[in-house]
Amino acid sequence: MNMLKCQKHLFQLNNDIHYLNCAYKAPLLKSAEKALLDSLEKERNPYHYKPNDFFEITANICKSFSQIIGCRAQNTALFPSTSYGFASALNNIKSHGGKAITIENEFPSGYFALEKWAISNKAEILVIERGDKTAQNWNNHILDSIDDSTDVVLLSIIHWMNGTKLNIKEIGEKCRKHNAKLIADGTQIVGAAPINVKELNIDVLICAAYKWLFGPYSMAIGYFSEDFHDGNPIEESWMNRSNAMNFSSITDYDTNYKPGSARYNVGQTSNFMLSPILLEGLNQINQWGTSNIQAYCQMLANYLKESLNPMGVEFEDENYFYPHLFSLKLPNDINPETVKIQLENKNIYVSLRGSYVRVSINVFNQKENLDALINCCHQLLG
Repeated sequence: MNMLKCQKHLFQLNNDIHYLNCAYKAPLLKSAEKALLDSLEKERNPYHYKPNDFFEITANICKSFSQIIGCRAQNTALFPSTSYGFASALNNIKSHGGKAITIENEFPSGYFALEKWAISNKAEILVIERGDKTAQNWNNHILDSIDDSTDVVLLSIIHWMNGTKLNIKEIGEKCRKHNAKLIADGTQIVGAAPINVKELNIDVLICAAYKWLFGPYSMAIGYFSEDFHDGNPIEESWMNRSNAMNFSSITDYDTNYKPGSARYNVGQTSNFMLSPILLEGLNQINQWGTSNIQAYCQMLANYLKESLNPMGVEFEDENYFYPHLFSLKLPNDINPETVKIQLENKNIYVSLRGSYVRVSINVFNQKENLDALINCCHQLLG
């Protein structure tokens, strides 16, 4: 495998900025910017749009996304947000044991969706806290909590605050053993690392588009296993019916949905402004290859770890570490907020999530960006 080189030339990134914050929001690809401008020009004269235009770009997005996560295109669906996707999945899960499981500090969109489901189903939510547990012990605690009373497990594949890896494959296997559904938030990993929903035993995967997929805000995309293909969507869009492409017959009120997961598509799926951005992002990821993306990030992360470890900065255990998103475990006498302010004063952008200084790198970063972070940490830590 040839090592991927820095891809900064494909973006309009400011040379004076050290953007180590893709987990916050991805920069816009040059090709996506052009696609957006082309779409804007087309909007001037709507007669250009043909019936097929309302469906073709959605089909292409689903095909490209399916290649990234290892499923069929008809298993995917588009939404305006992750909360919409979670609601669509939970709307089709019935309680048999009365327990839902999530983890400490799960992203609010997932937690609130699960909380609403629990109230409606008179079920309890078990939150698996990490506390001072190691990543391995935390994962073991999650696994031990799944039993015959478990209806659904909803959690992120990688913890969004600090990057800790969760053993999703084992969690999925335990869910299937006990007839529970696994809903995974892939927002902070899909597009940055190899993911195969079949191999990981995931029932539903939901991803925001504006981070590692290089898509726009207000778009999300997901995967639904075959168990959900006869489910009830949370809205009844005309576009999701089997006769939708024949505009002259849509008032025949076809009761049949399109096959697969298409019933879960949000109405007005073919967002003519935003969809081209997402499609460009997905196609570019497939061109790079997620294994190559992860290998490039690993090279940069190794360099950073080797430079910061002697300063007393610690990282997650290697078995639970992803090189594209991780947190800096600073000495106890260092205020993380002070660190973030000092970094931004030097045009270095990371995120502060709780007490974690979160660093997230991608193919547009290079050693120069990490050197800026290393030098600033050296000044702060001595």
